[in-house]
Amino acid sequence: MQDDKDKRQKQESAADGALESLFFDLPDADDDSAATAPAETDAETDAEAPAETDAEAPLTEQELLASIDLPISAADEAEIERKARLEWFALHANTGHENKVKRNIEMAIKSNHMEDHFGDVLVPIQEVTEMKNGKRVTTKRKFLPGYLLIEMLMNKETHHFVNSIPGVTGFIGGTPQKPEPVPQDEVDRILGRIKEPEDGKEMLEIPYKVGDSVQVIDGPFSDWVGVINEINHEKGKLKVMISIFGKETPVELDFLQVKQN
Repeated sequence: MQDDKDKRQKQESAADGALESLFFDLPDADDDSAATAPAETDAETDAEAPAETDAEAPLTEQELLASIDLPISAADEAEIERKARLEWFALHANTGHENKVKRNIEMAIKSNHMEDHFGDVLVPIQEVTEMKNGKRVTTKRKFLPGYLLIEMLMNKETHHFVNSIPGVTGFIGGTPQKPEPVPQDEVDRILGRIKEPEDGKEMLEIPYKVGDSVQVIDGPFSDWVGVINEINHEKGKLKVMISIFGKETPVELDFLQVKQN
């Protein structure tokens, strides 16, 4: 009996040892450092997220400009400062000789080495569409005949210099002794007309006016004669009163469909 009892005790001791070996590496219930470590890492990540969002916020325009550090040479900086001192003035020239006067001014500036005192010299022109021999033709037309724009630094020397150039009859605005510069908004409007037609539309040069007698040269009313009653400049249309069966009837025609009677 004693042998059986000892045998059972040995078996129970072996079983207890096996159980202890199974749970030997598990942490105690009070020791939660290992279990909470991942949670702390997630919490730290969440806490840092707003900071990362703030760092990635878009820069304001001022901050963006301040962050751009483009190298500017001394020559470029001097040119920017020189251009900032120039103003636009209007010149009157002999009508029909505006381009010649422009060339005279540019040549005089170059030959007298006065480039530092002047900028652009412009003859205000614009593309317009007109009818010639029954066809629509686009040409360049001076919309301020007899005038030029000159960008310059005004002082006694430059004032006298420009007035002495052949073809220039004087400055416009202010007094003969002290010309006034052209307001910038007016210069912008003129330059805008030089670049392209207003609103991107063609400017139609219309050789007719209300009351003119015209002959139809195209379409079902060809060879009929009528009187212009209305002109639509935007659409390029005319409303012509034509006598049909003894009754004055308005007929809408394109500019190209009529000619001066």
